[in-house]
Amino acid sequence: MRLVAVVLLVLAFAAVASGASAQQFDYKASLEGVADSDLAGRIEAASSLISLAEQPPAGLAGLRRRADDDKGRIDEVLRSEGYYQGRVAVNIDQSVSPAQVHIQVDPGRASRLVAFTIHFVAPGPLPPELKTLGVELDQRARAEPVVKAEAALLKDLGERAYPLAKVVERRVVVDDAAATMRVELDVDPGPKARFGPVTVTGLTGLDEAWVRNRIPWQHGDPFSLKMMERLRKRLTDSRLFAAVHLTPATELDADGLLPVTVALTEGKSRSVGIGGSWGSSEGFSGQAFWEDRNLLGGAEKLRGQATDGKLRKAVDFSYDGPDVGMPDQNLIGATKVERQTTEAYTSNSVGGSAGLAWQLGETWHASASAAYERTLETQDTINYNVSLASMPLELRHDGSDSLLDPTAGDRVTLTVQPFLSLLGDHTAFIRMELYGTEYLKLLDSPRLVLAGWERVGTIQGAGEFAVPPDKRFYVGGSGSLRAYAFQKAGPLDVNDTPLGGNSSLSFGGEIRIKATDEIGVVPFVEGGRAYSGAIPDLGQSLFWGAGLGLRYYTALGPVRADIGIPLTPRSNIDGHYQVTLSLGQAF
Repeated sequence: MRLVAVVLLVLAFAAVASGASAQQFDYKASLEGVADSDLAGRIEAASSLISLAEQPPAGLAGLRRRADDDKGRIDEVLRSEGYYQGRVAVNIDQSVSPAQVHIQVDPGRASRLVAFTIHFVAPGPLPPELKTLGVELDQRARAEPVVKAEAALLKDLGERAYPLAKVVERRVVVDDAAATMRVELDVDPGPKARFGPVTVTGLTGLDEAWVRNRIPWQHGDPFSLKMMERLRKRLTDSRLFAAVHLTPATELDADGLLPVTVALTEGKSRSVGIGGSWGSSEGFSGQAFWEDRNLLGGAEKLRGQATDGKLRKAVDFSYDGPDVGMPDQNLIGATKVERQTTEAYTSNSVGGSAGLAWQLGETWHASASAAYERTLETQDTINYNVSLASMPLELRHDGSDSLLDPTAGDRVTLTVQPFLSLLGDHTAFIRMELYGTEYLKLLDSPRLVLAGWERVGTIQGAGEFAVPPDKRFYVGGSGSLRAYAFQKAGPLDVNDTPLGGNSSLSFGGEIRIKATDEIGVVPFVEGGRAYSGAIPDLGQSLFWGAGLGLRYYTALGPVRADIGIPLTPRSNIDGHYQVTLSLGQAF
């Protein structure tokens, strides 16, 4: 009997569920009367009739409740977009199945912003120009720019040493007859502030002196939000912290200064990782690294990396010790054991360097080192027994917005390295190279970025064959002209073996189109070559290539796949195409 009761109960529930499903009121909704695609998109996003069309209500009454709710939502959208005279009607046609719901919107005449006035209720600085706040008179009277303008105003005042400013009252007057909007802000600028004592909290394994050496202002300097942001970026870029919070006090202290609290949460200082790349002419290359970013408690960084690939096998170590003798002066050192096996030469070398590096402002860096390397190498049948002392000098600028996927800004690197041979005839030469990249975002949706690069190099003071093969310039491959094989875009011997040159010139550009959140398409064009002489011979034809890349965007950066096709191929030398797979953009 119990089993029969359970079965009957289950059947009863099934019947109720079936009846509820039968009562669902299926419908299709459409938006009518809105020509502006952006406005239509905002209305559709706000409309429950449209967004919940796949989840129909239980009956006609439920559908009508949705329609009534939508009228209020759509009216809010219209007003926020500057349409204060809009009308909304929802008509339900039950004569067809499924029912047709017509959302009819007449936006009406758009109101214009005719006045945006800022009143200081206490003495303060001059109000900023409206353009700096992102508003212009006679623009459509949208709510979002007005709200953003308030935030921009407070940021501007904070930048001018008034961090305690606040908007006391906002008055917005809309004249429906004239279709105009006037905005008046009453602002209390607060007292002019100067930087006071800085309190650092949350440190467990890092010396507080390192944090204080990163502070870009002096005690008593005028308060500046830009300086606060500069400190935040320095701390975040160190990769030492899981969280960084900079908070100014809400009032001045007894000395008329504004205290600042730097609250930090230290992250893991050690990390390991692997990476790899593959090219049709370079083969596979894999890397594994270990890094400690707080070796001795003062943000000293030690990194070891092992590379195993067709072209290069190496073990590299580098050290970076901050604030040696003075803030932003670092002690740097590096060692390497390396074997290179390329079509141009084979080399075995060991070397090391030590020097100093300086941070020159927020985007500029410089370094100078003393270096030594011992190399045994072979090119064709010529053996080189090389012992070189050098002084690498580098000036670097990085104004880009991302390491692996930049969309704006630029980068420039100039390297100058004088060499002196300690064996034989004591040959001396100077190797110089200038490399730059630029990034310009053209569109936000879809994201469209124009990117370009250029590289020029020269070796002065020695003839081509007096320079060891691994110090010459080569062009071609995944990090250069992607349409040509590694080192092949330059002088060749009778066996088509790359010889390298004493100068080079190359450049290229690409359009990075992010079609979806995960997928991107990148057409590119590049040209260049290596030259035998110390100065690029512009009379010689460049090697040109073009191609297409695909990008798969991940949290670690884009995964890159490029295919390049030579436009000026040499018979029996250059292949029909070259393929590259790696992590990160090409440049």
